[in-house]
Amino acid sequence: MAWVGNLRALLALSGFRALYASRLTSQASDGVFQASLVSYVLFSPERATSPGALAASLAVVVLPFSVIGPFAGIVLDRVSRQRVLVTCSLVRAALLAILVVIVAAGRTGVDFYVTALAVVSVNRFVLAALSAGLPVVVDVDRLVSANALSVTSGTVVTLLGAGVGSAVRGLTGGEDASVALVAGLAGLSYLGAAATAARAGRHRFGPEKIIGWAGAGAQLRQVATDLAAGATLMWRTGPVRRAMGALTASRAAYGLVLVMTILLFRNYFTAADSALHGLGGLAAVVFASGVGTVSAAFVTPRVTARLPKATWIALVLVVGGVIEIALGLPFSSVLCVVAGLVLGFTAQASKICVDVVVQEGVPDAYRGRAFSLYDLLFNVSFVAAAALGAAVVPLDGHSPLTVVLAGIGYVLAGVLYYRAARRHLQDMTVRAVGAHGPAPTAAASSADADGERDADGERDADGNRGAGAHRAVGAGDAADLPAYGAPAVSPPATSARRSGWASS
Repeated sequence: MAWVGNLRALLALSGFRALYASRLTSQASDGVFQASLVSYVLFSPERATSPGALAASLAVVVLPFSVIGPFAGIVLDRVSRQRVLVTCSLVRAALLAILVVIVAAGRTGVDFYVTALAVVSVNRFVLAALSAGLPVVVDVDRLVSANALSVTSGTVVTLLGAGVGSAVRGLTGGEDASVALVAGLAGLSYLGAAATAARAGRHRFGPEKIIGWAGAGAQLRQVATDLAAGATLMWRTGPVRRAMGALTASRAAYGLVLVMTILLFRNYFTAADSALHGLGGLAAVVFASGVGTVSAAFVTPRVTARLPKATWIALVLVVGGVIEIALGLPFSSVLCVVAGLVLGFTAQASKICVDVVVQEGVPDAYRGRAFSLYDLLFNVSFVAAAALGAAVVPLDGHSPLTVVLAGIGYVLAGVLYYRAARRHLQDMTVRAVGAHGPAPTAAASSADADGERDADGERDADGNRGAGAHRAVGAGDAADLPAYGAPAVSPPATSARRSGWASS
């Protein structure tokens, strides 16, 4: 089978294997940590969960870092991403040691949320580093397969880690002391993740060029300049701009669904009238979502070998929205599990494609901040939707309006994205997985409706450069973007080959 051949080809790359191992160990540890966090905050018998409290918890954990998150890109474009992975895992292990003490004392105050926020914040550096490093160790023509395998495997091991954490909590009584034990297990897992990342060479995952740091005062100004340059490049890269818009809208719809689902299994579905309820019922939804995630990883590379990524993104979003409404309105716990499977497929299939669009359209010198900005939009839209959910979702989670709003959100994201993308050749070009070059559609021989071109870098009707010009950034062409201001220095004992870096 073709996907087996692609898998073997990827695993034959030493750089990819090293990055893949770092992802698996890190995200498995994330799953254990998340199990302790969710069980302690949302499903403790001693602590009530209201829509407002749930939204506040999500905002405390996600939103502050989302504001600071783009600064991660500045780091990832200036220092060894391998060193980032090692250091962040060690920091998370130390923070988990603090969290163990707080949880064992039964505290849910500022100290608890600040520590949890710090763990999640550091984790975002790790995820951004993993995404930014992938195009360094994998050829561009295998990015779809690499993303499908990496992101999906990461999700699966996160779920497995969460399952292990939940099992440990259940077997040890489920009290605060049990949650503290799970948090301690997560800390040990992060030490294992640090050891795994430390085995790779310092320059194995990039960046391809190391940029010197300015002085303290100038550095703050440079951060703003660099972020503006990254945002400008992403906005001017049409395929990236359009795909990011679609994914951001669908993430908002997911935020509504998540708030409603947690409250339904917490307060609406009961043992008396529902086959699935409580933490066990929510775990079933998460498991079904994981099955959908794995399915998307197998299906997406094969479909995008025949269809443009834009078409596939639009299709899964529209189908996901329709099924969300159809399965959500009966308010059946079993149908919620089925809907979780479909939305898991939708989320993963669309994210795999958008990840590749960003990786293909953004040069390595900007890729760190690109994924940090990507993360910013991803999380801000999610928290904003959760805040909306707090206003419209009742305490028991039974809200037909929320079901309809979320479904329409998915459908509109898919339809509007496709209407915009079909007018541009770059969006509608098919790049077969594992091929040695793009496989253009029938329209590939001419410019699209707005004058954008796929590879020659000519300006479109609005005066913006196409993807070809963007790919030249960092190779002497400023592409109308602000310069870094500091000379680039190539790392020692490295090669610029995309298939991997020499170990140091």
